[in-house]
Amino acid sequence: MLIGGTGDVGRRLVPLLLDHISGSILVVSRSGIAPDDRVETLRLDIADAGAEAGLPPGATVVNLTEATPPSIAAHIVRTGGRFLETSASPDYLEAITREAAATGGPGAAVVCVGTAPGLSTLMAADIARVEGCATVDIGLQLGMGRHYGAAATAWSIGAFGTAFRQSGATGTTARPRDVCRSFAFQRTGRERPALGISFAKEGIAGRSAASSSTRARTFLAFDPAYVTRFVWLLLRLGLGPALARRKHGLTRILMRLPSLGRTCTRIAVEAQGPDGGVLASRHLTAGDQADVTAAMILATIRASHSKEAPLSGATTIVDHLTLSGALDALRGLLPNMPIETWSTGTDGERT
Repeated sequence: MLIGGTGDVGRRLVPLLLDHISGSILVVSRSGIAPDDRVETLRLDIADAGAEAGLPPGATVVNLTEATPPSIAAHIVRTGGRFLETSASPDYLEAITREAAATGGPGAAVVCVGTAPGLSTLMAADIARVEGCATVDIGLQLGMGRHYGAAATAWSIGAFGTAFRQSGATGTTARPRDVCRSFAFQRTGRERPALGISFAKEGIAGRSAASSSTRARTFLAFDPAYVTRFVWLLLRLGLGPALARRKHGLTRILMRLPSLGRTCTRIAVEAQGPDGGVLASRHLTAGDQADVTAAMILATIRASHSKEAPLSGATTIVDHLTLSGALDALRGLLPNMPIETWSTGTDGERT
């Protein structure tokens, strides 16, 4: 079952599910879609009181909208289903995790499912195990315009206008304009600037996250690079909050403009020691973010169903997938997409 399944990711996920799973697919949406033999539509405002009564018990649910109340996740867990959450917003994910952990029941909620978070979370969890790692920095570079998708564009505009809690610094907040650094998003070429943003960190330190001293920071950049610099200038002028308030209107304008940059997904993750020196790095380049997200969702569904002793309660993607397993799944599900990975560290560089 897909909640918010008529958006950019949902339109990629439905045909992928039809190709790789048996059974029917239920799309929950206020607008609905044209059904076919295996796709049913449930017209429902998921934010309405009592909306959970219309959901089938024991279903595998993919949530693609932050309009879904956390109580829906609790209902799915309580009735024995699986609730896969794709949001990157820390406060929303904390609410989902809290509700799922408190409700009891045989089902499970899985947060940080998708590309970022999701694939980026697996890369960060992998590199956090490097000996001496004190800080994990995650850099994301995404193409702008229609090939980025309306929901992701609106989320990014809102994130750039929002102050956020700094990881490992209790009570300390920062603004994206004040926290920036550069990443090598491609194997060859210059480093590109990226701006710090509020982002989900669940799962990076595994199940010991509550006691881990590893800091995690996330930075966002756009392709082409001049867009990132332009956004930084707007933020320096103090326009971040105004951009956040108008994110939906600005998104509608951007969706009408020609696409900027390439259709790309690039992730760079670095492990740093206590002195700030880089100990190791992991890199990935791939194609359209929505395609990668859809494939990661399907890979997580498969992994969560394959365990002999299924997990229950609040979990993250790291509890169900390994980085190598996720990459193998992506290459199998997206055979026509070039996906390149490389790493650096004490054992040298490998592809």
